[in-house]
Amino acid sequence: MAVVSPNKKLVEAYLSADRSKSGALMTDDVHWVEWVDGVPPAGSVNKGKAAVMGNPGDDQLRNEITRMTEEGNVVVVEGICHVTKKDGKALKVRFCNVFELENGKVKRQDSFGALLNDSA
Repeated sequence: MAVVSPNKKLVEAYLSADRSKSGALMTDDVHWVEWVDGVPPAGSVNKGKAAVMGNPGDDQLRNEITRMTEEGNVVVVEGICHVTKKDGKALKVRFCNVFELENGKVKRQDSFGALLNDSA
């Protein structure tokens, strides 16, 4: 039986948490940069817990983790995010997230995503 490290457990919890409840898993000065279809080359930058949590809105997210790798305080996660928009439209995004952790919380997240199709 494989033992899952505390860092991997934290990232799993963060990815499965409702966005409105994920604040307890982040440092106050958390930094999230997202590179996905349609954002500027510099990425979409969010600094601080309030900015990262943003407005959870009515979109429903479900992350499916396909691979997770850890080295020191860095956890890399690959997977598919299933999004159901508030208007009912479904999206599927392949992602690779790089998490930097500090004292048992997410300090930085770099997200790379590509739209797979428009049905979850």
